[in-house]
Amino acid sequence: MSHDERGDGGRRGGVTVRGAGAAEAVPDVVVADLGTEVRAPDVSAALRDATDALAAVRAALRAAGVEDRAVRTGSTSTWTEQTGPDGEGLRVVAHLGLVVTLRDVATAGDVIGGALAAGGAHVRLGGLRLVVSDPGPAQTRAREAAWQDAAAKAEHLAALAGRPLGRVLWVREDEPGGGATPRFARAAVAGAFAAPVEPGEQTVQAAVTARWAWADDPA
Repeated sequence: MSHDERGDGGRRGGVTVRGAGAAEAVPDVVVADLGTEVRAPDVSAALRDATDALAAVRAALRAAGVEDRAVRTGSTSTWTEQTGPDGEGLRVVAHLGLVVTLRDVATAGDVIGGALAAGGAHVRLGGLRLVVSDPGPAQTRAREAAWQDAAAKAEHLAALAGRPLGRVLWVREDEPGGGATPRFARAAVAGAFAAPVEPGEQTVQAAVTARWAWADDPA
């Protein structure tokens, strides 16, 4: 925030301020990172068992009414790790992932819980993300709040300077001011269960910088 008598390149005085605003939005989409992870003596066995477990997860999602277009392949990889007290042995680890988009937050926990249970001991939950499918209205409210904040600051500075505030010379929308890869946790419950999903609220932020001229400056 600045009070600059030189103004735009020294041609006129004025005041430049930055305003910030925020608005709340309720997430209406759940994105789940699911996967299967198998350790076996060779890559063929690891991939076979991981694929079988993933097929069971996929079947459970279909049975719960999740459309195929809401499911896509996630991270997929194989690697080796040492075994034994001295690390003299090797085994293959296969990880197959699915990214599932659920548009009913109220039932998402049951759907995810059923999919995890269907995959058995090989299933993993990488994480859940809550998303606002249409952030536009909240962004509009946040931008309006940011403008009101900037205008209030400009009026206050003008009053402190004893100058009448004039027209807006320019406005710029700014980026609002102000991870590690998730670990895959083993599903410990064999029967069906509901994963806890609480949508809560997400904060959408906005920021603007604007410059006003003094009303009594010459044109």
